[in-house]
Amino acid sequence: MKIAVLGVLALGCAGGLFAETIAVRSPDGKNEIRLLVEESLRYAVLRNGQVRIAPTPLSMTVENRGVLGAKPVVAGKRERAVAETILTPVYKKAAIHAKGHEVAVSFEGGYQVILRAHDDGVAYRFATALDGMIKVTDEQAALTFPSPDLTAYVGYNWGNREDPKQDKLQNSWESIYEKMKVSEVAADKQRLVYLPLLVQYPDGVCVCVTESDLLDYPGWNLYRDGKDAARLSPWMAQVPVSRTVEDNQRQRLVKEREPWLAETAGTRTFPWRVFIMADQPVKLIESDLVYALATPCAQADAFGWVKPGKVAWDWWNDWNVSGVPFRAGCNTATYKYYIDFAQKNGIEYVIFDEGWSVSLKIMEIHPDVDVPELIRYADARGVGIILWCSWPQLVGRQHEVFKRYADMGAKGFKIDFMDRDDQFVVKFLEETANIAASYKLIVDYHGMYKPTGLQRTCPNIVNFEGVHGLEQLKWENGSDFPAHDCMIAFTRMVAGPLDYTPGSMLNQTRKGFKANYAQPTSQGTRVHQMALMTLFEAPLQMLCDTPTQYIRNQACTDFMVKVPTVWDETVGVLGSVDEYVAVARRKGDVWYLAVIGNWEPRELTLDLGFLKGAYRAEIFADGINADRDATDYTHEVRTVKGGTSLTVQLSSGGGWTARLTPKKFLGLF
Repeated sequence: MKIAVLGVLALGCAGGLFAETIAVRSPDGKNEIRLLVEESLRYAVLRNGQVRIAPTPLSMTVENRGVLGAKPVVAGKRERAVAETILTPVYKKAAIHAKGHEVAVSFEGGYQVILRAHDDGVAYRFATALDGMIKVTDEQAALTFPSPDLTAYVGYNWGNREDPKQDKLQNSWESIYEKMKVSEVAADKQRLVYLPLLVQYPDGVCVCVTESDLLDYPGWNLYRDGKDAARLSPWMAQVPVSRTVEDNQRQRLVKEREPWLAETAGTRTFPWRVFIMADQPVKLIESDLVYALATPCAQADAFGWVKPGKVAWDWWNDWNVSGVPFRAGCNTATYKYYIDFAQKNGIEYVIFDEGWSVSLKIMEIHPDVDVPELIRYADARGVGIILWCSWPQLVGRQHEVFKRYADMGAKGFKIDFMDRDDQFVVKFLEETANIAASYKLIVDYHGMYKPTGLQRTCPNIVNFEGVHGLEQLKWENGSDFPAHDCMIAFTRMVAGPLDYTPGSMLNQTRKGFKANYAQPTSQGTRVHQMALMTLFEAPLQMLCDTPTQYIRNQACTDFMVKVPTVWDETVGVLGSVDEYVAVARRKGDVWYLAVIGNWEPRELTLDLGFLKGAYRAEIFADGINADRDATDYTHEVRTVKGGTSLTVQLSSGGGWTARLTPKKFLGLF
C-alpha cells in the first residue's frame, strides 16, 4: 500500500508546502484518494494520475463538540490491506473478490477519517469515538470538480415546486436523468441533485458518485449554490419534528425539521462517500464497491430461505385480462387467473398491489379479494404471494402486520411511498427488513432512494425502486425513455438493483406513443423491453404486462421467464451513456446478452471475448419494420463462437437479446 507524505502544491492547494497529504492507492495503482491535513481537512480523488475531484473540504459538526476536521491534529494512522471473498447469493455475481488498501487516520478530539481504494473506485468516511449519544448538526461533503465544463448526468429531486411550504426533500427519486455541463446544474434549492451522479472527463474516464453503508443517518444529496460553477454542496435532510408529521396513510409529510441531521451513538462509523471510476462507462456496471463497503449481515447463513425470481404484476396493466368468463379487476377470480398463469410459466410470484386491502387499511382485507384463499390456492401451485402496502401502515406495527400475513402464508411485502431519506426513514427501512426477516418475509422497497448496500446488511431485501421506471408511461407524454434506459445503466444501476418493472408487450414508436393509464404501452421496440430483463439488475424482476398479452406473445414470454434474476458473473460489453449499452450476464454455463439503444438506429459490433468455445444462440432482434411497428421482431437460432465479434442492428428505440448455451453442454459439439 502507498501511504505517503506528499507536497500538496501539485494539487493546487493553498495549505502550504509542509502540509501533510496522506494518499491511498488501489492495488492496480490507477485510483487514488488523498486526505490533505491543513488548517482544515480536504480530500481529493485521482485516476490515472489526473485529478477527478479537486481538493474539497470535509468535516462533521457535532453539537457541543465543535467541527471535526477544523484545525486537525493527527494522532495516529492505521493501515491495512483489504482482501476478502464475499459470497453473494442474491446479486449480479456469485462472489465478490474485494481487494483494496485502507488507512484510518485518527485525530485528536476522538474521530477518524477512513480512506479506502479499490480497483473500481475509492471512498472515505468519518468515524467517531465519543461518549453517549451525539447530535450531528452538519456534514461538509461537497464535490469540487477540476472544470465546470465536464459532462454530468444529473437526476433532480424536484420536491414540491407548487407548494413552497412543503419539505423539499419529500421526493421519490424518480426523475429522468439529464445531460449537462457541471456549470449548468441548476442553482436552485428546489432542484436538488440526487445520487448516483455521473461525471465524464475528456479522456473518457467516468466517475459515478454515490454512498454506501447508509445506516441511522440521512442520505446524501447535493445542490449548486451558484457561487462556484465547478462545485456542488451537500444537502442532507434534518430529523423531522415528530409532532408536525402529517400521516395520510399513503405518505408521512414533514412540516418541520429539527436543527440536526441525526441523533445517534457517539461511537460509530458513518456512511462511505463513494467514487466509482472506470476508463470507459460500461465498466461501471461491473463495480461491486457499494455492496462490498456495506456492513455484512451478522447471520448471513440464516437467509437461505430468501428466494429471488420473477413476479406477475397486476397494477401496471390495470388487471386487464380478456377472453375469460369473469369480470376482470382487483378481485379473487382475476388473481386466480394470474396465479394459474404464473404456475404454467414458471413464474415464482404474483403481487397483490394496491386494492387488496380496504382503502389503505392493511389489517382489513377487501371483500372482493379473498386473500387467505388466494394464498392457499397459490401455495398449492408453487407460487408465492407478495402484498403491497404504503409505509405509514407499518410504522410502529411491523410485528402485528407481518405476523398476521406470514401466518397466512404470504412470502413478502412491497412497501411503498417512503419518499424521504432522513434518519427516521433510514432507520425504519433497516428495522422493518429485520422484523420481516424474523417472519421469513422478503421485502421490495418501492418509493425510496437509491440502494446503499443495505441488501448486504439485510439479505431479505430483494429490490429497490428509486428510478424513473416504466410505471411512469401510464401517464407521461413527451419523455424520452429509450435514452433514459441507456443512462440508467451507467447511473442509477451502478448503486444496485432497481425496480424498473420491464416487459411491456404493447410497444410504440416515438411518433406513435401516447400515455394510456388503463392500457399502458412502452416506448421503443418489443425487443428493447425483452432485453431489459437481462440488462437491468433486479433479483425480484416484475413482468409488468397482463397475462393476456404474454399468452398472445408466448415465444417472447418463454424467453423472458427463463432469464435469471441473480447471476454468477456480469460483464459490461459496450456502451455510450445516453446512446446504447450492451451487458452480458452468466448463470451457470449459460450466458445472456442484452443490448438496447436510444431513438437513433445503429449498428454495433460486440466483442465476444467473454465466451470460450461454441454456443447455441437463441436470438431476438428488431424486425425490419420495427421502426413502423415497434412490436416487430425476429427470432432465430444460430451458432456463435467465443473470441470473435458479433454485429447487431438496432432499430429506433431498439433492442437485441440472446440466450447463449454451450454446444458442448448440449452434447452438440
